[in-house]
Amino acid sequence: MAEWLIERLAPRHDRSAFDCGYPALDAWLKERAGQFDRKDLSRTFVAVQENENTVLGYYAISTHRVLPELLPPDEGKRLPRLDVPVALLGRLAVDRGAQGKGLGEHLLIDALRRIERLADQIGIRAVEVDAIDERAAAFYSKYGFRPLTDDPIHLFLPLHVIRKLDLPPP
Repeated sequence: MAEWLIERLAPRHDRSAFDCGYPALDAWLKERAGQFDRKDLSRTFVAVQENENTVLGYYAISTHRVLPELLPPDEGKRLPRLDVPVALLGRLAVDRGAQGKGLGEHLLIDALRRIERLADQIGIRAVEVDAIDERAAAFYSKYGFRPLTDDPIHLFLPLHVIRKLDLPPP
């Protein structure tokens, strides 16, 4: 199995050839990720091989909120009728050349670990994902993500579930 390093996106990372098969995800990494980071709108983390700068995969996280009425009844019970604070996993993509090797799972686990640590500092009820399509939604579902009530590919994973996962160590 390949070993990857997950690093915060920096100017040294080569994004120019990144191609995950979804032009919108490619363009966001190449054209917007750095800007979003500089403006403190999100943080992007990239997967590279040791001593390499070519981006093989990435994810972006930020804070967000979910309307309480979008939560399934079992998750919304006993919560105040206020917007629910979540961590938004806004994007996750793997370059075609690195697909099928477990990198997507590696990136997701890294994101969940990072969010779990952050939740010790600020209130986060869940992780939210707007999957790009049904195939992506199926990927997230394997890790316990469930649909919110507005759209079958608008997903969430409660923090209490993340805390029970046996995530491999970093």
